[in-house]
Amino acid sequence: MRRIESVWRSVAVFLGLIGLAACDGSLAAHGSAAADSVDDGGDAATSAAPGLQGNYGFLTNYACQSESAARGTIDTMVQTFGITDVQFYDWFASYSTPTSGAEWTDPWFHSRQICSQTIQWYIDELHLQGARAWAYVQSIAAEENNLANPAQGIYPLVNAQGTPAVLGPSGAGVTYPLYFANAAWAQHQVGVWGSAVASLGFDGIHWDTLGPIAADYGAETAGFDAFLTTAAPLLSNLGLLQTMNFVNVSWWDDSLLAVVAFPYAEVWTMAIEQQLYTAMSAPVMQSRWGVMAFYPSVDMPAGWTQSQVMVARWNEAPQHNLHYLVIGDGSERLVNQYFPSDVPLTAAEITALSQP
Repeated sequence: MRRIESVWRSVAVFLGLIGLAACDGSLAAHGSAAADSVDDGGDAATSAAPGLQGNYGFLTNYACQSESAARGTIDTMVQTFGITDVQFYDWFASYSTPTSGAEWTDPWFHSRQICSQTIQWYIDELHLQGARAWAYVQSIAAEENNLANPAQGIYPLVNAQGTPAVLGPSGAGVTYPLYFANAAWAQHQVGVWGSAVASLGFDGIHWDTLGPIAADYGAETAGFDAFLTTAAPLLSNLGLLQTMNFVNVSWWDDSLLAVVAFPYAEVWTMAIEQQLYTAMSAPVMQSRWGVMAFYPSVDMPAGWTQSQVMVARWNEAPQHNLHYLVIGDGSERLVNQYFPSDVPLTAAEITALSQP
């Protein structure tokens, strides 16, 4: 969810570290058991199991490279940092096109090289090491601005000002239309992404979101509930799980534990961080766990460095049934919401974050 500022405010997308206002959604302290998912018979022993078995990381570098380099990146993440679930950030060709031949450029700047073979080596190595691959997909965006069809239940996403919301402008100066999340939109999105994601060998889809946008928060909450509830069996038929970015813990309801593999919450203030810690300490989450994305450069305590913030959050999160998302691309770490702006970990940081 690195682009919410571009929807709400005319500020820089990538470096604008504006804290988002807390929303009134809260993570329930209890939930129902997750529905079983269809095992696609892949190499990953944990692919069909809900919940998290270890740390959660990310990938952004899909440039053409040697097989040994690609597999080495995964080996570092799994063996050094105990990462068992990996989000493939901005791996696709466009917001409506999963792949485009053997090689394409990223959907935001249209400049980063993405090679299908690199993605496949990453996924294969994750499976060989008992880890899982999650395909990042922007849940409510598309390239086409003509998809609204009330007869089919598909509507543009209208913001509090009464105007159609957009994603962008992107790094290439393009804006993309946003659509209201509901059951009909879920059917559309699974139709666009499901088979392609499954054919590449991914274990599930990470649906990204942009935080609360619609004027009616209740309707938006019901819409995302319907989206996830509708998508779950369609993805399960393809051997895929799903999770979603519940920005600032928006839209969450305990019943969603039946249709998401684990909760994922991007938080933007220390106050929301504490709310998430309290909610995730509930006994039901001891077997499921979740992910917290709280970027090291965001809402830093006075006098702290990004490194100190990162290590503190990394150590605190597991005390509340959470894994802190910060490590990826081998041994690099996040700075802000645009994942490819990651930087190398220092030797001291690697020591602090490594497996015991």
